[in-house]
Amino acid sequence: MKRYFLLLALVSSSLAKELILEDISVTATRTERKTEDTPASVSVVGKEKIQQKPMLNLYDALQGLPGVNIASRNQGYDTRLIIRGAGLKATYGVREIMILLNGVPITDPDSLTRLDFVDTSLIERVEVVKGPNSTLWGVNAFGGVINVITRSPFEKKGGFIKLGFGDYNTQNHNIYYSTPIGGGFYLGINASRRQSDNSWRPWNKFWTNQVVLQPSYMFENGDTWENYVSYTKASLQLPGSLVVNPARGIDQFSEYLKTGRVPRTADPWKHMGRYSEIFFFSSKLNKTFGNWEVIPLIYTNHWQHYHPVTGRINDADTWIYGMDFQVNYKHGFGTLTMGATLRHDDQKTKYFRYKDVDERGKPPRIVSTLSDAKGDLLERQNQKTTLYGVFLQESVQKGRWIIDVGVRLDRVSFDISGYKWGDYSFSAGNYRSCPNPSIDRCFDYSVKRDYTAISPRIGVLYKLTPGINIYGNISTGVNTPTSSELSSNPDLKLAKAINYEIGLKTRHERFNLDTAVYYMQVKDEVVRVIQPNGYTQFVNAGKTEKKGFELSASYRLLKELEAGVSYAYSDYKFKEFSEPVGGVNVSRKGNRLPYIPIHQYSIFLSYKQPSGLYARVQADTWGEYYMDNANSEKYSGYKFLTSASVGYAKGNFDVSFMVDNLFNKKYAVEATKDTSGVKRYIPGAPRTFLARITYNF
Repeated sequence: MKRYFLLLALVSSSLAKELILEDISVTATRTERKTEDTPASVSVVGKEKIQQKPMLNLYDALQGLPGVNIASRNQGYDTRLIIRGAGLKATYGVREIMILLNGVPITDPDSLTRLDFVDTSLIERVEVVKGPNSTLWGVNAFGGVINVITRSPFEKKGGFIKLGFGDYNTQNHNIYYSTPIGGGFYLGINASRRQSDNSWRPWNKFWTNQVVLQPSYMFENGDTWENYVSYTKASLQLPGSLVVNPARGIDQFSEYLKTGRVPRTADPWKHMGRYSEIFFFSSKLNKTFGNWEVIPLIYTNHWQHYHPVTGRINDADTWIYGMDFQVNYKHGFGTLTMGATLRHDDQKTKYFRYKDVDERGKPPRIVSTLSDAKGDLLERQNQKTTLYGVFLQESVQKGRWIIDVGVRLDRVSFDISGYKWGDYSFSAGNYRSCPNPSIDRCFDYSVKRDYTAISPRIGVLYKLTPGINIYGNISTGVNTPTSSELSSNPDLKLAKAINYEIGLKTRHERFNLDTAVYYMQVKDEVVRVIQPNGYTQFVNAGKTEKKGFELSASYRLLKELEAGVSYAYSDYKFKEFSEPVGGVNVSRKGNRLPYIPIHQYSIFLSYKQPSGLYARVQADTWGEYYMDNANSEKYSGYKFLTSASVGYAKGNFDVSFMVDNLFNKKYAVEATKDTSGVKRYIPGAPRTFLARITYNF
């Protein structure tokens, strides 16, 4: 290992002559610091790359980052996001990863993040911290932290209009304007529309309308008071998987590969979706008093959704409240950071039958839904989740050394109650109810759980030479089950991770390099078990071991031309895990975690002329992976999935043309196998394009 880092350092020194300025990040340490001076693995996706992508969702920004597995199931906001294995259990939304919007947490207290209301047309940069970071960001920063940073209202007066049109009736439009309004006040306004019929497969449309207001204030000394208000109305159809069931003579995935036509899912649930209406507000103050800086913030999120899923329809109304208070004290040796967090989630959910279904056989089984209309009420549920925590970190900078030492205490309380009149039976293939549903309840239930966690961390960085730094850290992460997981399995334990990591960072005029080697031990990780007929069960794995290597490098071949490569090696195994199969626990000790490839890599070439011409080509490879916890079968993944863009900016105008899946590959973004042997594939989108014109004013 010592020889490896010495070799990298020698190569870095020989390729570069002059140090350049580096990106600034606030996510990894909660204070502004160059990424090269941060003893953690940090990636920054900048404005230039984002401007050359369609930005229909976060996939466009994060694809190709080492250690980040991200997939878009239908080009809408339904993004599958995993960092170093965390988030693997998610059936929808993002789990086990803390998501911030301009430094404001938008992850619920129970670890679920919905991305419906993140307006991707406003994004200017994205910061990604990989590995556990619960010390600073609390419970549920189990796998890492992502900070989505939008355009600032404090930028110069003006704005832009963007009009984007693509195939399958894809549209991506937005208008933005910011202006000072006197006395230190500024206002930013954004309105956007994104949509696609996605008619390359049935039941696959999405659209979203969003409005954002950013009324903010700048003090004379540069301190800021930033406010963010957004309203979102969104509709997303979820078309289901392609089924391969040899017992029934069904092989939809082979049909797709042979003909290129994507059939309607053979599963009964043909009308799944998520239709949401969201109001979000945050207010954040950055104020300095000599060596002291205080950063209080408050936020609220009202989220309503109608969510047809496997077996039933969820109709939820959720209020989320949060506050965060941070204090930074700059002293002679560095910075002391401390603070407190409070978040509360209050959700009321009704669960309904599908109203229109096709039933066949004796006894009758549901073979297909006919619409997404709701029928009789099955269940009412109230969920309340409260998180509060305190944290402290001391950052010392002395000579060539930077040392971060911190600790955090969190407590999360769940209070779940409700009653059922009926439910969907996966074994019977139909709904069951009490003998007299109008009078009798199947049962009342109540689940109350409290979790307490202490999360320490230490990071050390040493500056070998100007522009070449080595670092190491020992970090911890904790993650609670979600409310829905606890409802189905009240015995779920708190998952805990400890991560050991070393890395090297180089920043020079023509050559940038980030590399990391890590070893992570996870106890009681919550694992998804896919039972027959698509039923998902969540259980704790005793121990999981994760070993990995990540590399990201770029080299400026010419002043106008830059090439880059990223690579991730991910060796994740169950050390102690018994999977329930047919009522019997079967050992999966030594098996690899499904879905995560051992090898994943990406290459890109970017060109930009002073005259205004620019272009970018990126090719991504997702290696083979096991489809189930039993490691009974592998999916081959995909190779060199290529996206390309070309544009020209002159004066106030910017015209660009972007293509995804340039060579029209047929592949699956996800392949799974349930405990009965039935396989399911989610097909990737074919070649798609978007043409966009931007007028800046």
